[in-house]
Formats: sequence, structure tokens, C-alpha cells
Amino acid sequence: MRADLDAFPEPLAVLDERLRLLEANGAWRDAFGEAARLDPRAEEAARAVLCGAQSRAEVDAAAVDAACPRRWTFLRYGKMEGEPLVFVHARACDAAAQRRREDELAEEVELLRGFIERAPTLMFIKDRRSRYVLANSALADCYGMTPEQVISASQHELTSSAEEAAGFASADRQVIDTGQPVVLEEKETRPNGEVHWYETVKTPIVRKSGEVQVACFSVDVTARRRAQEALERSARELQDMAAAARREADEKSALAAELDRRLAVIQAQQQQIQALSAPILEVADGIVGVPLIGTMDEERTAMLTERLLEIIAGRHVRSVVLDLSALEVMDTRTADRLVSIVRAIGLLGARAAITGIRPAVAQTMTSLGIDLSSIVTTRTPKDAIRLFSATR
Repeated sequence: MRADLDAFPEPLAVLDERLRLLEANGAWRDAFGEAARLDPRAEEAARAVLCGAQSRAEVDAAAVDAACPRRWTFLRYGKMEGEPLVFVHARACDAAAQRRREDELAEEVELLRGFIERAPTLMFIKDRRSRYVLANSALADCYGMTPEQVISASQHELTSSAEEAAGFASADRQVIDTGQPVVLEEKETRPNGEVHWYETVKTPIVRKSGEVQVACFSVDVTARRRAQEALERSARELQDMAAAARREADEKSALAAELDRRLAVIQAQQQQIQALSAPILEVADGIVGVPLIGTMDEERTAMLTERLLEIIAGRHVRSVVLDLSALEVMDTRTADRLVSIVRAIGLLGARAAITGIRPAVAQTMTSLGIDLSSIVTTRTPKDAIRLFSATR
């Protein structure tokens, strides 16, 4: 075996379950001598492979008595006399490149943290016991707390209604158990007694440890809900008035005028609902995000385009992120409307990107022959923001 190992230019070795050196090539002996002196982090990775917790593990760490940091790769090798063995590859790390990677990672984490904190949308992650493991300020403000105070608290500790808390927890477990995302409308009673409605997307995420948790994105749709209820009340009143008008022919003229007024109120409320269904959010300097929720009919597309162009011109917006994560339907007409919005944005000198196309929507678009190849698309709003920020 040693002859085979010696043919490899980088340090290779085989260790037993007590991390003693059994075999090593010349590169290993030149670098470390006739011993296996590992950094504690490297030892931990090696033991994880030996005990069967992982079949492969990688870790960046220094070797004891060696100046050069290395990337250690551990593979389960087999057994000798019943004892497990681990195969080790120690690749030299470029310190400058490592620092660059760390700086890039820190910048990405900071960008993500800033995006989450500035978002008016409630963003949070909970575990199987419905305890918060991450929360942004928008979520913490709902309870008059800081994000640090929310973390580790359970839904039952924060929500006034035990029934509502149980409903949230049940939905969380469903997502974790099935591994399938859900979109639902939730009601929560705040500690001060206020009732709020949220349109929430819950999706499973898998931590490095293998634990499945649920990531949630909630938009406060209380205003839209109240407007919808008012619309329904107005519609019922309108029906009653129409029935009365049919029964009382002599009051037709007065009733017609009243119906016109009521219809104007309903149309105004309907426009308000449409505006609330496509909020325009400033997510970064010169960048706005538009989460599209529900369906995109012709009237709603026209209203959104008008509002968006006004904001682009008035605020000197350079980039627009159109997020389709919560879009219910994608057909040829919807795609054409999206293209028209992107073209209108371009006429004002701004750039646009479409994000969050779900697998089912992508399949539908492919089957319909919808071509968005001329439009910038990314997986997530974060990717689009990073792209726009890098090409500013």
C-alpha cells in the first residue's frame, strides 16, 4: 500500500480508531514525520467518520507542529481486525485565498443580515418545538421585543391565544414532517389585543446537523383583509339594495344613484386590495422589490405598472426585483404581462430581474413554450440584490 500512497504528491495516511498512524506516504512523512498530530477540530472530524456519524468529513485546520494550514479530508476506509480505519488527505491551504473566502463569507453574511433586518416582511425560523431560532426586527416588533429576546422563546410564550399558538405549531410540524412548503393565511392576536392577519409562506430547511426546521416569511395583510371584509359587506348591501329596487319601482332613480355611489366605493376598495397584494418595497439603495401575490390580471398589471414607474422616476430607482414565490398562476397571458412590466421598467433606464420561480411554475412555463430567456432570472431575491449591487 505504501508504494501506492507514495505515488501521490500530497500527504496521505491511514489511521486506526485511536488516531494512530498505520500507513503514510512520503509526502506525509516529510510534512509531519512518523506521527499523526491533528488539530482538535481535525480530530473531531476524524472521530465523526470513525464512529459512522459521517462517511466523509472536511475541515480547515493546522497540523500540530506544522506551519502551513491544511484542508483535512477524512474518508471511512474499512476495518482491520474488527476496528474501523480512516483514510486521511491533508491538502495545503492558500492562506491568502482562505482569508479572501472568509472575507467574502463575512460580506455575504452581513448583506443577508442587512436584507433581513431592513425587510418589512416578518422573517423567522422555528424548530420542531415551535421555538424561534432566528427572527428579524419586524417579527420582534410585533411583540415589543428585540430579536435577541425572541430567539429561544416558543410560540406559546409569545402568542396570547393558546388556540392560535397551537395552530401555528401544527402548521410548522406539518412542513417539517412532509418536507413540503405551504402558503396559508394566519390570524394572530397581539399582546395588546389587536388582531392581525398574515399571509405566510412556510418552507422546510435542513441544518448542517441534519435537523429539519421551518423558515417562515409573513406579510401583514390585515389592511387587505379588512378591505376585503368591507368589500363583502358592501356587496351584500348592494344585493339587498338591488332587490329592494326591483320591488320598489317608484324609487328606481334614487336607488340607481345610490348604487353608483356604492359601486364607486367598491371599485376604490378593490383598487386598494390590488395595491396591497403587490407591495413595492425598498430593499437596498436604489433597489426595490415587488413580491407578487395571488394572480396577475390585466387591471392589476396596469395598476402595478403605473405605481412602479412612478416610484422608479420619483425615487431614481436603478433596479427592480420581481419575486414570483407566491404567484398562484402562470400562463401565457401572465407571462406576457410580466414581460410588459420588465419592458416598461427598461424604458425608464432601470434594470429588472425575476426571482422565485417555483418548480411547478417553471414546468408550466416550459410546457406552454413561454420564453423568458431575454430577462434576468435568479433563484432568490438575495441573488438578484447581490447581482445588482455587484454591477452598480
